[in-house]
Amino acid sequence: MTDTSSRAARTPAAHIRAALVAAGRKILEEEGPTGLTVRAVAGAAGVAPMGVYNHFEGKNGLLDAVVTDGFREFATIIAATDADPTARLAESGRGYRRFAIANPTVYSLMFAKDCNPDVESATNAFEVIVEIVRYGQTGGVIRDGDPNQLAMNIWSCVHGAVSLELATPQPPSVDMQANYESVIALIGRGIAP
Repeated sequence: MTDTSSRAARTPAAHIRAALVAAGRKILEEEGPTGLTVRAVAGAAGVAPMGVYNHFEGKNGLLDAVVTDGFREFATIIAATDADPTARLAESGRGYRRFAIANPTVYSLMFAKDCNPDVESATNAFEVIVEIVRYGQTGGVIRDGDPNQLAMNIWSCVHGAVSLELATPQPPSVDMQANYESVIALIGRGIAP
């Protein structure tokens, strides 16, 4: 008979995986992509470096998992539930910016060509916007048309505004939050019936 009381309890694989993803996100936001090393993430998660290889097949797999995690959080944040369709669209847009400002490195990597997020998670984020468009069409505040195309138009506008805010120095006379609110209003007018 084996004495199991002397063996340390094993941490479930899902907990290790989640700890590695959380550590990877934190390191990315604090140190940027160059700080994301297998050794740094494993140390921050409190596991052996081999854990990164066991769960993600290395650094690139970990990066893809971090970006996938970003898309999942992003979809939750932009999923506004206001009863008023105009308010729902605006709040979703504000959530988009909040996520990007709070997670600038992960946000930029979510749209980088060298990252491969889980397709379902990335698609789900887009589907959140499509559903907001459908809700607005039903409520009569968004014009008829293909909700997928309108959602892509909206995404293009907010992504452009947020990307400019994150990537370039701003003129001192421009209030970026006020600018973003103007972009949301512009979108509302552009997709109105």
